[in-house]
Amino acid sequence: MPRSCLRHRKFLLRGWPSPGFTLGIKSCEQWRVVNIHRTATLPLMLAALCVGSGCAQKPVETAVVPQGPTEHEAFVRARKNEVLQSLAICESGSWGPHSNRITGGRGTYHGRFQYTPRTYITMQQRRDGTVLTTQEAIEAAQDYEKAASLTEWVMFEQGETWHWPLCNRKLGLTAKVKEINAL
Repeated sequence: MPRSCLRHRKFLLRGWPSPGFTLGIKSCEQWRVVNIHRTATLPLMLAALCVGSGCAQKPVETAVVPQGPTEHEAFVRARKNEVLQSLAICESGSWGPHSNRITGGRGTYHGRFQYTPRTYITMQQRRDGTVLTTQEAIEAAQDYEKAASLTEWVMFEQGETWHWPLCNRKLGLTAKVKEINAL
C-alpha cells in the first residue's frame, strides 16, 4: 500500500469524521477520489453561495423619475381649458361640476355643454367605440369631466366647433381652436 494511503488507513478503519460514521470508502483510490471531489467542489459551492446571497456586484439601479408636462404642454392645456370653460359658460351659464341636473331646450339638451343624447352617443362611439344607451349618454353629459373630455376631443382633435353654432360665432371658437392647435 502506498505511503499516502497508510496515513488515511486509520480513518478508513475507525470511521471518519466520528465513530459510527463511514463514507463507504473501502480503498485508497476511493479516498483520493472523494478528497479530490471535495476540494474541487468547495470553491464552486462558495461561489454559488456568494452569488445567490448577493455578494456579487449588481448593476447600479437608477430611479426613474416620471416627468410631468413641459411648460409648453401646460400652457396648451391651460388654453384648452379656458376655451372649454368659456363654451360651458356660453351654453349653460356656468362651468364645472354641479349637483343639480342641467337641461335646456325643454329637456332636449343636457349638461354644461348642452348635448342631445343622440349627439353624445354618436361622438362617444366615434371617439373610442363605446356604445351608450340614451340614459347613459344623459348621465355622461351631466358629468362635467366626461363631457369636457368629449368636447375637447370633438373640438381640438376633430376640429368640429359647429356643434355649438351660436357660441361658436359669439366666442370665435373656430379661430381659437386653430390657434391652439397651431401651438
